[in-house]
Amino acid sequence: MKKIQTASLICALLTAGLAFSSCESLKKMVANHPTMAKYVATPNPLEMQGDKIKVEIKGNYQPKYFAKKAVVVLQPALNYEGGSVLMKPVVLRGEKTKGQGTLIGSANGGSFTYNDEIDYMEGMDQSRLVLNPVAYMEKKAKNMQVTNEAEASQVAGNVRLGETPVAQGTMITSTRIDNMGAALATEEHGYETETVIPHDATIFFLVDMANLNWNLPLNKKAETKAGIKALDSLFKTGMQIKQVQINAWASPEGEESRNQNLSDNRVKTGEKYFKDAYNKILNQRARALKVKANSLKQDLDIQTKSMGEDWDGFIADLRASSIADKNTIINVISSHTDKATREQEIRNMTVIYKEIEDEILPSLRRSEIHVDFLEPKRPDEQIAEYALTAPDSLKLNELLYGATLNEDPAQQLTIYRSAIRIYPDDFRAYVNAAALLLKEGNTDEAQSMLETANGMQPNNVHILNNMGAVALAKGDYTNAKSLFESASCPEAQENLGIIAIKEGRYNVAVSQLSAKTCRYNLALAQLLNGEIDQAKATLNCMEMKTAGSYYLLAVCAARQDNKAEAIEALTKAVAENAALKAQARKDIEFAKWAYETDFQNVLR
Repeated sequence: MKKIQTASLICALLTAGLAFSSCESLKKMVANHPTMAKYVATPNPLEMQGDKIKVEIKGNYQPKYFAKKAVVVLQPALNYEGGSVLMKPVVLRGEKTKGQGTLIGSANGGSFTYNDEIDYMEGMDQSRLVLNPVAYMEKKAKNMQVTNEAEASQVAGNVRLGETPVAQGTMITSTRIDNMGAALATEEHGYETETVIPHDATIFFLVDMANLNWNLPLNKKAETKAGIKALDSLFKTGMQIKQVQINAWASPEGEESRNQNLSDNRVKTGEKYFKDAYNKILNQRARALKVKANSLKQDLDIQTKSMGEDWDGFIADLRASSIADKNTIINVISSHTDKATREQEIRNMTVIYKEIEDEILPSLRRSEIHVDFLEPKRPDEQIAEYALTAPDSLKLNELLYGATLNEDPAQQLTIYRSAIRIYPDDFRAYVNAAALLLKEGNTDEAQSMLETANGMQPNNVHILNNMGAVALAKGDYTNAKSLFESASCPEAQENLGIIAIKEGRYNVAVSQLSAKTCRYNLALAQLLNGEIDQAKATLNCMEMKTAGSYYLLAVCAARQDNKAEAIEALTKAVAENAALKAQARKDIEFAKWAYETDFQNVLR
């Protein structure tokens, strides 16, 4: 009986000793936690990225800190004025425990890396990320499934290791997107400042001749006469002539040097005819206007070229002819590289095939006159004036062009409204007017105009892009992204860079926004991507700096720890927009100077 009582007493003492030992191990962990446990959060302060706050924590425990049979459950909490959000837990285990989790050695210590993200909520800019791990001895959990701090707190004998702040505040600079900064697409006016009216006339010649003979059958053909007559009619209009090109050829059956002379003389005949015809009409117009002919005469640019034998024309006409043996003839002629031999072959063929002499060769003996006339245009000054004062007197393209001649956006909008009134069935004026309305912040009317334009021209890329800009201006990033993706124009590709900022893909944003420099949203993307010097250069080259651009310059300076530069930029920002003072007071970007007098003076 005494042996049994002794054994029970020894067992009780051992149990108590073990319990005391366990309790002491946890107490040591609590006591040593501030000095032997280290947690580093990256970044610190935290940073909002793509509507999320991403957290990385690296923990390190020194040797002889972690109890061999202990389990620690660590669950970061982000505390802010609106509440507290628990992040996912991580389980750390001593080397003599079993189960899931990261093992931490006792003799040598150990480390862990933790990553998580949570949705950003209003007020989290003013926040604290804290850790207060729960530790317990594994044997106390028995059959419990412990996966988080709440469950760990139910284990008998658990302790809190002590609250440790690891990050203070959240930078929300990524929210400073300029939603009104989308690239806007406009439709071309379609007006040609120079409209060329080309005209061709042809003069044909007898074989071995270069004189002008209107009785030649080819010159009496209706199409030949029409070309000459139309040339006279165009002269009579008094239109400016941009250039004149006169070329001449000979048929290739004669001797080469003779044919070259014929070609030279036919060019001269063509040029003489052109000048005579031009001067004749010029004198008629001068008499009708009762002015001197020289006052109407233009300084003509007449270019002439003697083309020699027309081998290409011969082969092309032969191939297009109905001569039965044309392919054989072409092969025979083409097989000779010597021009004299080819000329002789053609002469031989004309004896056998009368069609070559009658149908192919005559049309090659010619002089072609090509004239580029310039359609009369109103002077730009007149178009610009009429676009405002007499829009009904202008054609649609003239009216749209007139808007581009005016630098005042308000007057441009007036012109586009006139175009809509006079030409309501053309979508272009609606698109361009909507772009101007968007720039002045009138999103509702811009949207209405774009919807009208889309009804006329569904899925037009410029309309889709600008509809995306409307959605962006209203903060509807989802719809804006869909519309930009549907619009395959450069403006839409640029605007997808703005969406990339919102999504936290800063390197993509920089790439897509770099098509145009000196833009606010490009600078924002560069700053968020860690390219601070580039962001400053982008902001400084902006022609019209805004309160927002000055504020962003201040953030750039703060991230480079340049207090003087930050204060200078912030002073300009709040001078433009006093509402930024309240934002700057709470902005974690400036937290290190929040209680300094010179900084506070700027924000009073």
